[in-house]
Amino acid sequence: MNTREKKSDRWYEVFFGPDYLVIDRHKDTAKEVSFIRSVLKLKKKTKLLDVACGYGRHLVPLVKRGYNVIGCDLSSFMLGEAHKNLGPMHSTRLVRCDVRNLPFVRAFDCACNMFNSFGYFEDEEDNFRVLTSIARALKPGGLFLLDHVNRDFIVQSLLKKDWFIHRNTVILEKKWIDSITNRSEVDVTVIDKSGKRDYHHSIRLYSFSELSMLLEAAGLIVLDVFGGFGGEDFDINRDRMLILSCVVNVEDE
Repeated sequence: MNTREKKSDRWYEVFFGPDYLVIDRHKDTAKEVSFIRSVLKLKKKTKLLDVACGYGRHLVPLVKRGYNVIGCDLSSFMLGEAHKNLGPMHSTRLVRCDVRNLPFVRAFDCACNMFNSFGYFEDEEDNFRVLTSIARALKPGGLFLLDHVNRDFIVQSLLKKDWFIHRNTVILEKKWIDSITNRSEVDVTVIDKSGKRDYHHSIRLYSFSELSMLLEAAGLIVLDVFGGFGGEDFDINRDRMLILSCVVNVEDE
């Protein structure tokens, strides 16, 4: 196994800790939540599964608006943060699990997987298992919203080095695309008064046609695709790829 493979192997078990709360920055969460509500046609009784919910960036505002949302994630730390963000008055169920094997069967009306939380695994079969697991968790006719970066946009506009300051912390990023594995690779360095810490982030990049075929193979038919949370048309110049699909056939295991 070469150095590149070692660096990205199981990176997600390390990346989503306390420093992620500083690395992660979003200005339009309210707009994203509004889009989720609209495109999934959420009603108060609708059962929504937030797959890889993290610290609850979308889950918390939805729950506080009265929606029935269950969140799942592999990171105990992230789930702990989601619990704190929900506050003591909320009893929303948060489940720690591997997204390749969700512990639900035909239990939800809809599901979402937000902000590039798909394509973590180096094995293509593992990434496909995430989709089949989500499809299995949905009721017949259930809707699924997949939010992923647009590969074509990243390829043409990648900023190889970047840095920013957030909460008195300096974050340095070195980015590249592995043209053999078709993965986005990012070395992240966090520097604050406590010292310097290094992380790595790696996700598989997909074209719309690739994801469409994977979704269909998993039992989900694509209904629409958007290029942004304002409902913009999807094209090569959009950084987001928001795919809405629907369960057409799911076989119980």
